[in-house]
Amino acid sequence: MITYLGEEVTEDIVDNKTRKRRNKAKAWERGYNEEFDLVCISKDGTLGSIFSVNGLNIGLPEIPEDKSKIINHDKPKFEQKWKRQPLPEGLNAETENDDKYADYIIQQFERRDEGVYIYINGKPIYLTGTMHFFLNWIKLDEGFPDFRVIQNDLMIYWEACKADPRTYGMCYVKNRRFGWSSMCNAELTDAGTTTENSLCGIISKTGEDARNMFGRLVRAFKKLPSFFTPVWDGTSNPKKELNLTEPTTRRSKSTPKKKIDEEGLDTVIRFYATTLNSMDGERVYRSAIDEGGKFPKDVPFDDYWSVVKTSHRLGSRIVGKSMIGSTMNSREKGGAEYKKVYDGSDPLERNKNGQTTSGLYKLFIDAAFCIEGYFDEYGFSIVEDPEVPVRNEFGDMKSTGAITYLNNEGEALKKQDSKAYYEFLRQFPRSEEHAFRDEAGDCAFDVAKIYEGLEYNENELDPSDVQIGNFQWKGGVQDSEVEWIPNPKGRFRVTWHPPEENKNKYDWVTLHGIRAKHPKNNHLGSLACDPYNRSQTVDGRGSNGSIHGQTKSLFSEDVPSDFFFVEYIDRPRTVELFFEDAIMVMLYFSMPMLIELANEKFLTVLKDRGYRWFSMNRPDKKWKDLSPTEKEFGGIPAQGQKIGDAQFYAVEAFINDHLGVENRIEENMRNRPFGEIGRKMYFNRTVRQWKDVDPEKRTKYDAYISSSLVLIANQTRVSIKRTEERKPIRLPISTFNNSGSQSKRN
Repeated sequence: MITYLGEEVTEDIVDNKTRKRRNKAKAWERGYNEEFDLVCISKDGTLGSIFSVNGLNIGLPEIPEDKSKIINHDKPKFEQKWKRQPLPEGLNAETENDDKYADYIIQQFERRDEGVYIYINGKPIYLTGTMHFFLNWIKLDEGFPDFRVIQNDLMIYWEACKADPRTYGMCYVKNRRFGWSSMCNAELTDAGTTTENSLCGIISKTGEDARNMFGRLVRAFKKLPSFFTPVWDGTSNPKKELNLTEPTTRRSKSTPKKKIDEEGLDTVIRFYATTLNSMDGERVYRSAIDEGGKFPKDVPFDDYWSVVKTSHRLGSRIVGKSMIGSTMNSREKGGAEYKKVYDGSDPLERNKNGQTTSGLYKLFIDAAFCIEGYFDEYGFSIVEDPEVPVRNEFGDMKSTGAITYLNNEGEALKKQDSKAYYEFLRQFPRSEEHAFRDEAGDCAFDVAKIYEGLEYNENELDPSDVQIGNFQWKGGVQDSEVEWIPNPKGRFRVTWHPPEENKNKYDWVTLHGIRAKHPKNNHLGSLACDPYNRSQTVDGRGSNGSIHGQTKSLFSEDVPSDFFFVEYIDRPRTVELFFEDAIMVMLYFSMPMLIELANEKFLTVLKDRGYRWFSMNRPDKKWKDLSPTEKEFGGIPAQGQKIGDAQFYAVEAFINDHLGVENRIEENMRNRPFGEIGRKMYFNRTVRQWKDVDPEKRTKYDAYISSSLVLIANQTRVSIKRTEERKPIRLPISTFNNSGSQSKRN
């Protein structure tokens, strides 16, 4: 049974009548069953429970009707624990051919090949052959492994990867101290000692790490029982590779005293240096790739996997499998390349050949299932708070579960140091998003607040809070009125619309000798734009055009204060369409736009169409100090340390004041009550660019440019003159009647 990963879907996939009929005939073949869209991992022709994990339907063998074939069947429930079955007394290399040991040895080979069911505290659990081999025969430096149900779930998923001809293996985001490398060694030892003419390879983040992993494998191999140990090349302490020249003394009921195959295995297990061409050109049956998310910069993991992938393929046929697992470094330290492979490993997203983009199947396991001290005496994870205290693997009584433990640790850190809390989530991830976070020191801003903002937007916002659509000219008449048209594939995201009386409003004014349209809502907020120059670059790629809008610090019931209300990150098929989008959003909101001067073509269009005063002058200079170009078009230069610093500090201040949870104790420093979440920025595409941007190399981060410029634009304080209505002043001036020959006073 699969306890923690996925859910049981047996009846939804195969009806009970069909399953039983085929079980009776032992007609279920191991591998992918296209008829029922499931991967059967059984080797005995039966199908039992089916579980859906990550969208992959995994069929387990049927629970044996003969309960004597289930380990622990003869024990009371409270005694049903995993207990290693040691060698019978007297069994060794000299005595292994004695008849009295034949049944025991045959049983061990059958369990290693087909797996076995075991009762654990009354629950039947299937151990794959490799898992049983790991638990019973792979001696670690600290002794034989303890049984963990969550590890068993993972090994069932791995068995499905081995059985499925559509995949090259598994890409796992692993938890610390999970025993991953030991399970990888068990797989390589199992495969290497049972398969002829094969190559099994180990690689890790450094050559020394791979060497250490190989050393542990050799030590475990040398402790295998004689009937599982093939002859190797005689090297007493292999340094680079383990060369297996003869097969294990496999037994069967028909030939209990003979080797099934007298020829040598000619199989090699070796480790490799961490270089891009490791395993290149070789046919690899099994590979264990540890810490792929920490590979050095000169060996980007996505490029490396492309090399190894071909080593597991013969023509179009997959002939090898890879166990890939890693804790995560930051994006700049190998994490980005690993994430690219991981994201391309979703079993729910396949090409026409039935494979994922990477060819792998991804797996993430919540840290709450994997915390030392939070396994009960049977090997189950203590996740939720138990109704009554339970004894953990160390013999201590636990009244709380791992979730409460993690929450308590996190809350304590959050109150003291947001960055420490952030790092805690990275180290003990409860979601993929936690696992792939950058290190706190790799972000220019307060990364904890950024992720708090991202999580709030993803989990708390109503879908209607962010509208998607386009703007269009009413009736198709250019420079008339602008309308908002909802469209799920639209280029704009909008979180606030101005009242009807404030839309499409401008005055014709003459300033500094230039007569042009002037927006009426400049007191409410601003827009900013990072334009691009050409419809298409030489290589067919190019940066996006980016637009942001934000209101100013206001006290109004109709207009939210300091609120980002529009986001545009797109590249229409022609640059002229982008210009039109920018003009329409300016007119619709009737606000000025601060535009990077990198594109005078766009600024020229604005001037020629009468929108010069919609183009904001750079706010850091007075009119008399502007250059002739700046006076003619408006805008702000794209380069310069002073402007770059202003953009950085503007974003930094907004994040501190309005994003994430307010954690400042001093009341006079706070913009909202302590502990309250910021609700001023709902655009996660932009927030992610704030997380990723290098302020010294900011040009490729379009959303960062325009969002920081709008913050600068709103730093200018616009005062609204308020005048009281005055009654006309009547002066005491006499009036006269001028008719006739002489004027007369009225």
